[in-house]
Amino acid sequence: MRSPLAHSTSPQMAPARLEPGRHRQRASLAVIAFVVLGLTLGALGHVAVHAKRLEVALALGEAERVHRELAEQRRHLEIEIGMLKDPSRVIAIARDQLFMQPAAPENIRRIGSALAAPGKGTH
Repeated sequence: MRSPLAHSTSPQMAPARLEPGRHRQRASLAVIAFVVLGLTLGALGHVAVHAKRLEVALALGEAERVHRELAEQRRHLEIEIGMLKDPSRVIAIARDQLFMQPAAPENIRRIGSALAAPGKGTH
């Protein structure tokens, strides 16, 4: 048996139904909203990628600047090492500052049998 309320046509009791045109309008608004959301997210991603690219380019430029400075400093140090190792400079320091002189031949002594005069060893 049906209840008397089921046949009621009262607007208070009837379920809310959308008109077919309004349903289509809501669906198209949802699609447009999703498209706009997708485009917005894509644009934000694009901007983020470019910002990161600029950040990396700045870091690379700084690293290249430091590398150039270090290479220049290394070149100067290698030149300085070459000047400090110059034999004439070492001899001048030994003679003038340390008061060293070449050894006299009579002060030179040979040590060990490997350095003995030729002809004295056994064959």
